[in-house]
Amino acid sequence: MDNRLRTSLLSLHSALVEFERRGYEKTHGRVASGEFLQAMLRDPELAWLAPLTSLIARFDEIGDGENAASQRRTWRARVRAMLAARGDGEFAGKYAERIQSSPEVAFAHAAAMHALGGASVQAAPPSIH
Repeated sequence: MDNRLRTSLLSLHSALVEFERRGYEKTHGRVASGEFLQAMLRDPELAWLAPLTSLIARFDEIGDGENAASQRRTWRARVRAMLAARGDGEFAGKYAERIQSSPEVAFAHAAAMHALGGASVQAAPPSIH
């Protein structure tokens, strides 16, 4: 697979995790990395990130066998759809909020969409309150 795509998705995931960690620590106080990892696995407030984490983990599982090209196309389409989602699902809503709230997440999102070959660099239009 494309190393640039892998790197951009890992950077996006890292930006999201850092954003979530800052919010978590505002509520719970500073925590060690291992403690935060456990929170990411167990805290329902952080569970929204799991679908993206799972798709990124699948990246390295796609081998070079006969079905690899088809699996890569399907995987890319799923990631692109997830990152460009404009729906009402939990991931789409929280992801769009993070893009609007964090320049780091916004830049990482744009880089990931570019690496995916997506035309859209924004998950959802800005909300007006």
